Parts: sequence; structure tokens; C-alpha cells
Amino acid sequence: MASTGIVVAPAVFVILMFLSPAVNCIDDYCSDNLINTNTSHMQFTKETSGEEFGVVKKFKGLHCCAKGYRSIEWVKNGVSHPWSGTLSSFILYPESANQTIYAQNVNSFDAGNYTCILRNDSVVVTHTIQLVVYDADSIPDDPKTTYISPDTEVVPGQSVRLFCEGFVGYVDLPDATSEAVWMKNNTIVEGPHITQQKVEREHGLTFGTYLFIDKVKPEDYGTYVCKISKPGKSRSLEVELKEKEVPIYLPKNPVPVKKLLWVFSILAILLITVFAIYLRYGLTARVCLKDQFGILEEDDGKNNDVLIVYSPKDEELALGTMSTILENRYHYKCTSRQLPSDIHLWYTSLLEATKRSRRIVAVISPATLNQNWDSRSMYEALKQLQAFNDKLTCVLLKDVPRSEMELKNSAGETLSSIIQRMNVVHWQRDKEDKFWLSLRLRLPPKRNGEMNVGDNSDANTLRLRNGYGESLDELV
Repeated sequence: MASTGIVVAPAVFVILMFLSPAVNCIDDYCSDNLINTNTSHMQFTKETSGEEFGVVKKFKGLHCCAKGYRSIEWVKNGVSHPWSGTLSSFILYPESANQTIYAQNVNSFDAGNYTCILRNDSVVVTHTIQLVVYDADSIPDDPKTTYISPDTEVVPGQSVRLFCEGFVGYVDLPDATSEAVWMKNNTIVEGPHITQQKVEREHGLTFGTYLFIDKVKPEDYGTYVCKISKPGKSRSLEVELKEKEVPIYLPKNPVPVKKLLWVFSILAILLITVFAIYLRYGLTARVCLKDQFGILEEDDGKNNDVLIVYSPKDEELALGTMSTILENRYHYKCTSRQLPSDIHLWYTSLLEATKRSRRIVAVISPATLNQNWDSRSMYEALKQLQAFNDKLTCVLLKDVPRSEMELKNSAGETLSSIIQRMNVVHWQRDKEDKFWLSLRLRLPPKRNGEMNVGDNSDANTLRLRNGYGESLDELV
């Protein structure tokens, strides 16, 4: 029995070696010639081929060499491993942490798209390999490319790695060999800092060559050609090695805090000055610019510049003061209409007169609303006038009435929202200049050399202050 054991053990060992995929050069595939990286995140550690080729009844391995993943899953044509015997004969190779699947004897039904899916806690990475299977008597004469490095940019002094690989099948001719070699300018690339390393797998069915250039020099840039050849046939694949521009970073300068404070202080003073000047002269400037550069409204079929509408009790202000000053001082042609006591008749009674006037100025006072100075009455009055759109300017002789519960119509419209959309000028007895400027800003442009924005000595100004008498005193 002892002698029998001595004879059987070597035989079993030989059989296991024959069946083991390690003998078929996949045991160390994902351990040798790895890409040097200084990071630990999930990534491929070796060049990933997009197309692979196999021969019926021969060994074949597919690889997704990677690191930083928690799990790896293989899928063929949308079906996850393990596969039925009719879909694929490939199985996992656990010794390579499932980075490799292989088949000892490839069948024609093994052809298809194989996808490896890498996962970690937050990222999923996939890569698909198309496997083409040939019968032993139908292997193409031309080499088939399984991988070629893309065009690469590197800075001077940086190392670079290029790789090309191809499938050639069997070469049965005596003394005939297949090879892949890197060339530049029709010469094999050589040098003290340049290395070419040949590799093969699946017993020479597939072979390739790495090109390592240590510390790239300016003369190393250019076009490299990987020539994959077998007896009578060859294929040339080009890769461009380009110089990468090095970003230039300016040196860090200390922040000039004092200078920045001075700049910000000066800017703040300028802004405050500009704001103060605008508050003082901004309205005057806007009126002057409007009159000097605004589009003149002439030859438009209108007879009047301004239509002033008012209640009978506001006649002295509307005609004796407002109309007189607009005509004599600012050269506007004015006309006027009294408002009916019924608010609901305002629009229809004014419609024809408004068609002949460029602007409408409505004097609104408690007398206009029949002494009903409340939100409801004001809302109804403005709704009647709102139809005249931007041609209308309302001159309010008293502050807008307020109420704790503001009324809304069915569309959610309130008195405040109407006033925000209309031209409204508030009369203030102690700010007469501002009133006339605000009113004129809403009237048509007038180019006249005699216009005087700041002149308050006109006799009509005295009339506005004193002549309105009883009606204004009631509003104070």
C-alpha cells in the first residue's frame, strides 16, 4: 500500500496542475505589471481590454483587475453569474478575488458581452468585454487588437507607460514567431531610460508589449507606433505622446489689510456721497433728462397734454393753481373735467375726454369720495380710474386710508396692490418742490428754454399755498 501511495500521489499532482488555471497563466495576471497609483480609491489596476478573442476547445480567461472594491459581479448579456451550461461555461477564479473568470475549453456559445461590476460603499464602476470565439480552422489571418493605449499627455520628468496587445492565434510554421514592438520614426524605441517588456497569455494566442519611459525628456514626445505582426501579416497602431502644460501658480502674497481698509473706506464714502446727492438732486435730474432726451409726443392726434379731473369742491386747486402753473410755468396745454358724484360713472363720463389728452391727472380728496375717506371708497374710485393705465396720475391730497382688515376681491387684489401699480403723487404742503417735480416726471417731455425746475417765486405758488384756503385746511 505504501508503494501504491508513492506512485499515485505524483500522478494526481500532475493532473491537478494540468487542470489548474494557474498553469494557464491567469494565477498572476492581476498581480503582475500593475499600474502604479498613490491612491486607495476604487480603480482598475491594469489596462482593460474592450474586445477579447478565443478558440474553441482552448483555454480562455477574462480579467477586470482592480482595487478598492468591496464586491465584484460578472454579468453576461444581462444575466448575472453563475450561468447555465448553455449560456456560458466560464466560472469564477476565487484565488484572484473574482477579478478573473475562465473556461478550460471554450465553446462557441461562450461568445457575447461580459461585464464586470465593481462596487464599494458609494461608487459603482463597470467595464464590458466583448468575447469573439473562432473555430480552430477559421482564425483570421490579420492580428486582432485587444488593447492600445490612448493618446497621453505628460509633463517633462514624469514617467509614462504605454501598452498594446493583440490576438494572433496559432503559428504553425517552423522558426516563425509573432511579436509586438514599439517604434518611433520607423526605429525600434531604445534608450537608457526606455524599456520594452513583452507579455503573453493563453499560450501565446494573445501577446503584447509594455513601453516604459522613465522621466520623459523633450525629445521623447511624438508619435509612437506599436507594430503587431505574425508571419505574413501585421498591424500598426499609433499613440501620440504630448507635452502637458504645467500650471503656473502665483506666489502667496500677504493680504494688504491696511490698503484694503483704505480702499473700502473711500468706496463707502463715495457711495454715501452719491446716495446723498441722489436724494437731494436725483428727482430734479430725472425730470431734466426726461424733458431734454425723452421722445416728444407730437402729431399723435391729441389736442391736450394734460386732462385734470376733480370734484367741484377742489375746483380752486385744480383750475386756479394746478392748471395755471402747468400752463404758464411748464408750458403744458391743459383741459379739465369735473367728476360725477357717483363714482361708478367716472369712467364712462371721462372716456371721450381722455382720448384727446396725453395724460390724465386725477385730484383725489375726501370731497372726491363724498367725504367717505376709507379703504372701500378709495378702492372703488381707483378701480374706475385704473382702466386709463399708465396715462393716469393720481394726486392724493390726504394719506391713503388704512384698515386692519384690508379687503380683497375674488382675484386677491387689494387697495395696496392697486396703488403699487398706479402713478400716485402725494401732496405735501411743506414739500412743494418735490410735488411739482414728481408730477412733471409723469407728464410728457417738454423742450423749452424757459423752463425753470427750481423757481418757486411764481405767483401761482403763493396761490397754491394760500389761495386754496378752506379746502386744504380741512385736510390738515
